Amino acid sequence: MLILALDTTAVATSVAVAEIDGGIVKTYSAFTSKNKLTHSEKLMPMIDSVLRIFGKKIEDIELIAVNAGPGSFTGVRIGVATVKGLADGLNIPCVSVSTLDSLYANLEGVKGVICPVMDARREQFYNALYKNGKKIKGDRAVSADELTAELDGLAGDVTVCGDGAYVFASLYKGTKKLKMAPAAAIDQNALSTAVCGYKAYTEGKAVSAADLKPIYLRMSQAERMKNQ
Repeated sequence: MLILALDTTAVATSVAVAEIDGGIVKTYSAFTSKNKLTHSEKLMPMIDSVLRIFGKKIEDIELIAVNAGPGSFTGVRIGVATVKGLADGLNIPCVSVSTLDSLYANLEGVKGVICPVMDARREQFYNALYKNGKKIKGDRAVSADELTAELDGLAGDVTVCGDGAYVFASLYKGTKKLKMAPAAAIDQNALSTAVCGYKAYTEGKAVSAADLKPIYLRMSQAERMKNQ
């Protein structure tokens, strides 16, 4: 199956085309860019480039996977809206992937606790916890203090990844020595999104473009200010 995957949920923009059969990545082309350009400036040129280098056209894609959140509200909307437009135009299914699951996939197989953290501002983080191949805490928004207490209550080493990794580490006052993920695995990677998307597809979780929805774990800043 030929999958187009993308992520725009944080600062990095990542796009991949992957041929996956039986859960095995056969061939792929992937671009990730973390610079001052916005997702709206980078995303479509990256999709065009990754397809061209892979030697395929957009019409050859059979499934589109997207990290649909959590993450930056603007970034999530850009990614989901782009996939909805492409999938609708191509009349192909798409699949929603948790950004946190995608980050974990970068480090799958690493022993101990894997702790993806995405900066949600105000010392809050989007987070899930994984250990020995299992998701032990589901996607949520959590404070630095709450996450610190949870990590200190778990046995084993803790490896931190995600755009909030260094921010959380600076706030962490617990008893464990946190391990930072390697530079190549700390940010989102659309190849991991493709792998997660393929798994979701085989589990019957693909949806139409019309049914694809963003994953928000809390209200936007504008909504919070309005309520206040």
